[in-house]
Amino acid sequence: MTYYPGRQQRFDLQVHFQGTWHSSGSEYFPLGSNGRSAVSLGAPGESGIRARMRSVYVNGSSGDTVNSTTYGAWKYLYFSN
Repeated sequence: MTYYPGRQQRFDLQVHFQGTWHSSGSEYFPLGSNGRSAVSLGAPGESGIRARMRSVYVNGSSGDTVNSTTYGAWKYLYFSN
């Protein structure tokens, strides 16, 4: 995501369960000057979890109104032992 002073990215996380994607929530994180945010995911002792995440810029809610709302592509993860 392009850096802009005060900008935050919305992080969306979903987990796959019983054949359907379920939202695990969304949270805003400050955007660094390199256009990235560091987010740590963990599920200690768990395996077999299918998850997906994406970054979202929401006009007005991400700290500025410079761009139109933009959804990043889903990135898929599989937690295993």
